Amino acid sequence: MGILFTVVISQAQAQAQAQEQQPDARQIAQEVVSDAQLILGRKDAPLKIVIFDDPDCPFCRKSIPLVKQLYEKNPDKVAVFIRWFPLDFHPDARRKAEIIACSKDYFKTKEKLIKGEDVKPDKKDCDGKAIVERDMELGFKLGVSGTPTFFIISSDGKDEYADIKMIVGAPPDYEALRSTLSNISGLELK
Repeated sequence: MGILFTVVISQAQAQAQAQEQQPDARQIAQEVVSDAQLILGRKDAPLKIVIFDDPDCPFCRKSIPLVKQLYEKNPDKVAVFIRWFPLDFHPDARRKAEIIACSKDYFKTKEKLIKGEDVKPDKKDCDGKAIVERDMELGFKLGVSGTPTFFIISSDGKDEYADIKMIVGAPPDYEALRSTLSNISGLELK
């Protein structure tokens, strides 16, 4: 015969426990950006876009040029960072991510790997495997389950980590990306 235990926690207790266990949005934003690979812009830009990327993901391949275009039209407002999240059903993605993570030029290296060229990392003393593992661990912790996943971090003028939003999936076109990020950040983006 089993014994049933029922634990009743008040709403206030549950909220207090949740707050103790979960970092606030500012802490999450700082962690997402802290050691991510900056590929475009300045780390102190008012709009930070952190992309969890899989080198073999067709949706990432569609999204990255749109994000690059957004940066090129708004270089004083946008910074783009990459984190790695190679999916298991892309068998060569992890190897490619490890190489790109230790390369000086994200775009050129990724393009060469997509074309099937033999590419070696060009950063000295770089552990691509450790970088990819760290990024994947963070991704799982934050609820990333597919690519691309975007973390949009915007400044309020006083705090560069004032707000963070997560967007899953590829934007359909440039205008959708621009208008969504303008609405989220409050910035006028071209």
